[in-house]
Amino acid sequence: MLSLKKIELEDIKILKAYFNAYPERQCDRSAGATAMWRDYFDNRYAVVDGTLILSSDDKFVFPIGRNTEKALDEIEIHCKEMNIPMILCTVNKSELEKLRTRYSEFDWEADRDWFDYLYEKEALLTLSGRKYSTPRNHINKFRKLYQNWSFEPITEKSISELIEFTRNFTFNAEKDESARLELQMCIEALENYDIYDMLGGILKVDGKTVGYSIGEVTGDTLFCHIEKADISYSGAYQMLTNQFLQMYASGDEIKYVNREEDCGDEGLRKSKMSYHPIELIEKNTVKIKLK
Repeated sequence: MLSLKKIELEDIKILKAYFNAYPERQCDRSAGATAMWRDYFDNRYAVVDGTLILSSDDKFVFPIGRNTEKALDEIEIHCKEMNIPMILCTVNKSELEKLRTRYSEFDWEADRDWFDYLYEKEALLTLSGRKYSTPRNHINKFRKLYQNWSFEPITEKSISELIEFTRNFTFNAEKDESARLELQMCIEALENYDIYDMLGGILKVDGKTVGYSIGEVTGDTLFCHIEKADISYSGAYQMLTNQFLQMYASGDEIKYVNREEDCGDEGLRKSKMSYHPIELIEKNTVKIKLK
């Protein structure tokens, strides 16, 4: 039976090592997302023969490392000994094909609400062409309305101000339990910003914080884990997205930007679709029929 350790902050370096060695372009294969949501999804891990096994709410992520077959063997044994179904979550298309070569029978279901939005970096940086007119117009309006704006990296000195900004961020939080939990997660990430070792930037107007972003790079992809902006400042979200990419995605090593899921929120879905993703990264829940 697997000895699955609950993920703690001290484990972030271990997660980063595996995700960086075997990079994928979906947010569930990033250390930041895995660690930030560790309590909400009861994320746990084990290492078997140089391969990372992750569990989430008693479901398993497709193994990450040099011996995925051995890791799948161990997951099977664990599920049989625990008398629980063998369920894999957030399984992408490539992983689904690998499962087909190993198992003769399994059921799977895709959940559109959890698909990741993947974009070409250059397209988001330049916003060239008619199809990007909406976000481009929002950015131009922001520049016109708030000429004394700035965008700067998050530093140790700015953490307390960002925590206070997050605590006052009440958009949807009063009526949505998941929104409240997400704000708690944002505060925890800020309180441990040095341990998470991610990238962050602050959008300011007249020296006042009006938004911030936090993300990380894995392989050729920049992941945007947190985006919070004061919507009373017209175009703040569009400006925040653009400036975060200008600061952290301008290098040649970055090819793609992952802005994660919409969780079924229609407003968020409309906003993310307006940036014209090149792919919605499909995620499947797979139930293996063990013999």
